[in-house]
Amino acid sequence: MRLMANQSRSDDKAKLRTRALAQRDALDLDQIEIGAQAILERVLGLAEFQRAAVIHTYVSSKENEVDTRELIHISLEQNKRVVVPVVEQGVETMRHAVLAGMNELVNGPMGLVQPDPRMAAWLDDAGAIDLVVVPGIAFDRRGHRIGFGGGFYDRFLATVSCAKVGLCYDALVLDAIPDETHDVAMDIVVAESAVYKGE
Repeated sequence: MRLMANQSRSDDKAKLRTRALAQRDALDLDQIEIGAQAILERVLGLAEFQRAAVIHTYVSSKENEVDTRELIHISLEQNKRVVVPVVEQGVETMRHAVLAGMNELVNGPMGLVQPDPRMAAWLDDAGAIDLVVVPGIAFDRRGHRIGFGGGFYDRFLATVSCAKVGLCYDALVLDAIPDETHDVAMDIVVAESAVYKGE
């Protein structure tokens, strides 16, 4: 019964993913730039960000994804340790590289931008991370998320106990997203006009 319920939620989520991705692709440049700046300011104002010495964040590389490059730049300026995900072809789990500067980034698999795995300085202790900034196509106010369906982030997030923050445009904060047993909810979702605390 649980398997059938999970399959139904997975199907519902796949349909939502298609719709949300089309909606994100349709956002205009002004919405993206103004929205990303407002989201950045809200993240910088979070006590969780201000307290964090080690921040794990995605590097924005997908079309109309909430930009994180300025967040990375500011974090480095504030002497925070910045860690970014690295995905390798044929490997189902992310690795985590300490980023010293944006000049270390190269094009990786699946359209991602990341440090070169052959030269990366790896963070081996996920317990050192104080805050994770998580990408998503859409989120709901309870902190549930729609990603691209690869499961990379869910597998990683299940291993960390720090605050998890999702970044999302107002237009893609949904009323409800079906959650599956393997999903890990965000503690906080930051949109341009509001900050939502998860369950």
